[in-house]
Amino acid sequence: MRSSFGASAITVSPTTAFMSSSSMGLVLERTLPHAAAFRLGREDGGMQRSSPRPEWLDVPAPLRAAVEGLLGSRVTGAASRAGGWSPGTADVVLLEDGRRAFVKTASAAVNAVTVDMHRREAAVLEALAGSGVAPRLLGRVEDDGWIAVAVEHVDGRHPDPRSPTDTAAVLDAVAALPVPAPASVPRAEETARDALDDGAADWTRLLDEGRADAVPGGAAAVRALAALAAPAGDAVAGDGLVHGDLRPDNVLVRPDGTALLVDWPNAIEGAAWFDALTYALDVRRLGGDADRALAHPVLAAVDPLAVDAALAALAGYSVRRSLLPEPVGMAGIRAFQRLQGGIALDWIAERARR
Repeated sequence: MRSSFGASAITVSPTTAFMSSSSMGLVLERTLPHAAAFRLGREDGGMQRSSPRPEWLDVPAPLRAAVEGLLGSRVTGAASRAGGWSPGTADVVLLEDGRRAFVKTASAAVNAVTVDMHRREAAVLEALAGSGVAPRLLGRVEDDGWIAVAVEHVDGRHPDPRSPTDTAAVLDAVAALPVPAPASVPRAEETARDALDDGAADWTRLLDEGRADAVPGGAAAVRALAALAAPAGDAVAGDGLVHGDLRPDNVLVRPDGTALLVDWPNAIEGAAWFDALTYALDVRRLGGDADRALAHPVLAAVDPLAVDAALAALAGYSVRRSLLPEPVGMAGIRAFQRLQGGIALDWIAERARR
């Protein structure tokens, strides 16, 4: 049976699941005293792409024509959106009839995984039609190895992670995601539990691969983090709809102050607070008050040990993958993952010292 932490959460015993919080805190305080030194890259809100994103006019003419046919009007202008890591286009297009739409495209010749992700996002958005939790899908077209997904244009801006009001709006939107996830939403191969089980196991993999020097404190820190992360999968288990990649560039704040989550290819099942914590982690990365975010109702009732476990698993995932070769068309993502892992380690160390 799946369980989740929250108002009616299960309790993980610190004496049976991992060492006591005081012992763990002592180990981490000693071994991660300078985790901030692990950070690399900017923290100014940019996603640190080091390769330019292709634009609308880089898309083959036949696919552009197919998009115009789908939308029922000729494209007269396009404004590229620079954020994110997808090795494809992401444009707000202006149509001859005055409407706007958001269109993303990808080529299997550049990165076949991205094409599959676009197909999955289209299926998720179709399933969420009318739910109010995601933008409306306008359609999808494919031609000669290329795919285009068109979504309604949403009048909004990305949230400011330094704004408590914006952060509260994003977490309100997370709290409104349906539990259980609608049956029509296509199920991913993994759940939030699987993802954090894998992230927790990454610490042990680093030891086995002789890469414990990837973090401050070396093997002692890696062993402590592996123990801390061990119950993370159980902590985030659940059957709710989880966005799975919640960052400020995947959210739009509308003129009325409400937030809408966008970019849905990573939707999974799990506990609602998993999205909230990953967003809080990015708030911290970008200079906002992550601890204040933890006081929001979607996170306030979560066992602090569960928060620490999830942070440790997220850090394990980011740190180990930061050591891998860069994917085609996604230059800069490994440096970003190293930065992301360092922010999580820094937060863990700070929490351990309290």
